[in-house]
Amino acid sequence: MKTYPFTFSRLHKALLAVGSFSCLGLSSVLVHAEDENKVSQLETITVNAQAAESVYFQPKVNLSGFTQQNIAEIPASIHAVTAERIADQHAKTLTDVVKNDAAVGDGYAPIGYYSNFMMRGFALNLGSSYLLNGNLLRGEQNVALENKEQVEILKGISAIQSGMSTPAGVVNYVSKRPKDIRSMTVDADSHGGNRIAADFGGFLDEQKLGYRINLAHEEIHPYVEHANGKRLFGSLALDWNISDRSKLELDIESQRQRQRSVPGYQLLDGKTVPTGVEWDRLLGYQSWSQPVINQSLNTGLKYNYQINKDWSANLSASQSRVVVDDYSAFAYTFDQNGNYDIYDFRSPDDSYLTNQFKAGLNGQFSTGSWQHKLSLELSQTYKRHAQYDAINQAVGTGNIYTDTVDFAPSGAVLGNHYKSLNSQQTALNLLDQVEFNTAWSILAGGKLLHLNEDAYNASGNNIRDTNFNRFLPQFAVMYQPWEKTHLYASYAKGLSDGGQAPWFTNNPFMTLAPKHSAQYELGIKQQWQALLFTAALFDLKQDNQYTNTANDFVADGQQHNLGLELGLQGRIGQNLDMTSTLALTRSRLKDIQSSEYDGHQTQNVPTVRLASYISYQVPQVEGLRLLAGIQYSSSKYANKIGSVKVPSYTVFNTGAAYNFKANGYENTLRFNVDNLFNKKYWRDVGSFFGDDYLFLGTPRTAQLSWTVNF
Repeated sequence: MKTYPFTFSRLHKALLAVGSFSCLGLSSVLVHAEDENKVSQLETITVNAQAAESVYFQPKVNLSGFTQQNIAEIPASIHAVTAERIADQHAKTLTDVVKNDAAVGDGYAPIGYYSNFMMRGFALNLGSSYLLNGNLLRGEQNVALENKEQVEILKGISAIQSGMSTPAGVVNYVSKRPKDIRSMTVDADSHGGNRIAADFGGFLDEQKLGYRINLAHEEIHPYVEHANGKRLFGSLALDWNISDRSKLELDIESQRQRQRSVPGYQLLDGKTVPTGVEWDRLLGYQSWSQPVINQSLNTGLKYNYQINKDWSANLSASQSRVVVDDYSAFAYTFDQNGNYDIYDFRSPDDSYLTNQFKAGLNGQFSTGSWQHKLSLELSQTYKRHAQYDAINQAVGTGNIYTDTVDFAPSGAVLGNHYKSLNSQQTALNLLDQVEFNTAWSILAGGKLLHLNEDAYNASGNNIRDTNFNRFLPQFAVMYQPWEKTHLYASYAKGLSDGGQAPWFTNNPFMTLAPKHSAQYELGIKQQWQALLFTAALFDLKQDNQYTNTANDFVADGQQHNLGLELGLQGRIGQNLDMTSTLALTRSRLKDIQSSEYDGHQTQNVPTVRLASYISYQVPQVEGLRLLAGIQYSSSKYANKIGSVKVPSYTVFNTGAAYNFKANGYENTLRFNVDNLFNKKYWRDVGSFFGDDYLFLGTPRTAQLSWTVNF
């Protein structure tokens, strides 16, 4: 398979070496990184006071494209999941994080593979819906959380942040910045999985150069047999305060995960939801089947310069690269008795690359009595996807109620390795927030985008040439009747990457033209001391792409979603932290030729979903917090024609966290039990590459972790 200029093992060794030096007593000073557009002073500490007020709510976000960073003032629906909440919930991947937001759900997220998600009833795009510190990140990876300060979820059209993006929204991972820290964490779960992680940081050269190193080794033991895996992760963050006006930030993270993927179930004969199935059975298991190997390398470099008290400039460059060796003994085409075919699927060296360069200018000025906050950004983005003409051949049969026997693997040979997509985007962002007075303001601007994109088939022939210019407007009216009350009405247009045709269609692996989208949104945000209430009413439309009854993957009609989202984040009283979200969604396909897909709720989109989590500090026991959570989903359709539903479910989680000192060291013990009552339910009934799949939720799982700071 293709390798990087240096191997992952060498990178891990290098990071381990640097980590060992950090243990030798390098002097360090605690700092907090300020607003990304300002150069922080190392001796300033501001974030700890907020963390003491609420462990589950961070009022500021790092998303680019807005002229402000306070969630309460941004005219959009945003949810930030803090590192403390991630640790309390023993979250390992984004699947564990998004359970905190009712607007987000799985959309084909098998064990051992990279996850796909739905937000506001639309699928996130793997090439454009994920960001790392505001830069584009490939979604074909399970991004590590050990080095993340928070995960920001922006719901709705986000062309300003990510350019080509679905109307679902974006997920922005925020890396931990350098600070004085030395900690180790070990954890284990009731299925036999375990992990050890290290977090080292400090400062050099009279506190001008800060570093942060995160390392992790995980033995993955899911609840499904024959699906154990291993994960190695390393990251390095450097902050160089060149002067009191300029700062350079470097981030690099590398991960290698090796694990056999777990196929999903399908409707029996396309009509019936399977019943009486075992949680731990690996469908289609073949002893010769190889695991999926996912290797990722994400890097970013950013330079900030404070021109004066009103203006700042920044330059950034980033690369996100993923190589997937995709293997599976795949269960497919289930009959009414639970019999299925086993396919030998092989697609090694499936490589994805995104390079991005950005230059930005941010500042404020006045025209008469009007105050302006201006954000200007020029970006250049390059995307490439290269793959083999994969092997996908039936080799045997199995049954969902019995273990499989081994069959001989396919003797087929891989086809050509070819570049299936080559895309270049040049974009200019311009946003101006105009404050007319203390109550009224507007946000006006948009993105001028030039796209030059080519798609190729396995023979190397160009099957699509897209070259156009588009202006994607963004506009919002904001009203602040009282100091802590913010209302807004917004409008935006978006453009997202076209879908790739499934292997079984008449135009296999063809990438269609980009999809257009439009959004209207009304919202209110009300602050009560440390508690923030949010409500958003949205109307979203996007071009629809699907496999029609003639077995062609085509663009036809629109998907139209209407919804209401309610949220509550922050601290109630002295001891109770809470985050709670409710999502009501109506999703329909409109004006499509395949009428059986029209007129009903779309697949895998529940009309009602709820997520709520609390952390209660026990006054009688210093350092002890009690944790609890609930997730609810109404029933949802498991196929495109809306003839079969999976039932609603409610899942309860509980736990505790205890902070204490021992031998002069700070310690934290965390214990959780997810799915407390061992509810068996279908968590994900989405579609992937044109096929419908059903995935069970995780059974009761206990997790224990111990963190020591030294």
